[in-house]
Amino acid sequence: MAVERDVYFTAAEFAARRGRVRQAMAVRGIDILIVHSAPNIYYLCGHHTLNLWDYQCLLMPAEGEPVMVLWQFERGCFEMTAVACGVDYYDTGADYIAETKKSLAARSWLKGTIGVEDNSRYLTPRLHAKLAAALAPARVVGSSTVVELVRLVKTDAELALMRRASAITDAGIEAAYAAIAEGVTDSHICAVAAGLLIEADSLAFSVHPMVCSGSKSGMPHNGNNGRTIKRGETVFLEWSPSLFWYHSPIMRTAVVGPPAPRIADFAKRAAATVEDMIAATRAGVTAASVAEAGRKRVAEIRDQILFHDVYGYPVGIGFPPTWAEESGFGLMVDNHRPLEENMVFHIPMTHRVYAEWGVGLSQVIVVTEKGCEVMSRVPLELRVVAA
Repeated sequence: MAVERDVYFTAAEFAARRGRVRQAMAVRGIDILIVHSAPNIYYLCGHHTLNLWDYQCLLMPAEGEPVMVLWQFERGCFEMTAVACGVDYYDTGADYIAETKKSLAARSWLKGTIGVEDNSRYLTPRLHAKLAAALAPARVVGSSTVVELVRLVKTDAELALMRRASAITDAGIEAAYAAIAEGVTDSHICAVAAGLLIEADSLAFSVHPMVCSGSKSGMPHNGNNGRTIKRGETVFLEWSPSLFWYHSPIMRTAVVGPPAPRIADFAKRAAATVEDMIAATRAGVTAASVAEAGRKRVAEIRDQILFHDVYGYPVGIGFPPTWAEESGFGLMVDNHRPLEENMVFHIPMTHRVYAEWGVGLSQVIVVTEKGCEVMSRVPLELRVVAA
């Protein structure tokens, strides 16, 4: 029986991606790449599943078709999503590492230099050590960021999908603004946003939609729990749909009734910081120079706020628990590498007075030769809603 396919990208797109990754492999002298990271597997062959807990890997040779090593129970997802990729299934209870070694040996790939991701949440230290020992006589080298650094530069097809995601993110923000009022719960606002994202075909949440108000908005990374929104409180919003695992998140903040002067001031500062960084962005400038444009303005109030000191991070493919890409290439004051055209970053500017209140405003930007493209169309400002 033929399985209904659920594929967004073309075979030519995957072939081009693999070509770029193989160039990166050649630079590092890697003959075979063993990929355990779910975002990297998806980037290279299209296979994806909600099961991120059972063992899977992709064997990526310098030439020829890659091969998945996969639990047999995941056959349906593989046949539905994978593009130009072989597969070796292992049975329930099998030794994952022995199965991986068997797949390599069957293709005479158990030789030369094999790259194994050595900084991945998808491969425990115990399994990494066992795998490295099992690959003898091949030479094993760390390969984290080989794929991630290639993924930093998005293709036209990836950008088109992220623009779709951004439009949905914006619609969710506007719907939340319309629903915020004194006496409404944060859970109701979250339900409004989540419902809209799901109706727009978000297949999962890499990060659950974040809605928090009042003192909770002064503390990062918390969400709704039925708290009732009060007059004068800030309501922090942040989310993105996951369209074929691609994201375009933004932060926005509303306030019920006229904002206190300090809240209004901090919101204007947050927006101005994002705008300064946007003005500093273009292909060829260093990540540090863009971050420094933000740091200068934040420095004016740094001693008054709880702040992460992260001025931007790359986004694109994201699987739970994060939509942030894990290349280590951020908009940071110590990253002196140049930006390239079609890199995409989320600039998250949060000004929180710890456990009192907070405002967050952000943009997702695409680096261009002459500047950058801003994804969101929602005004970069504190939204005042009626009490």
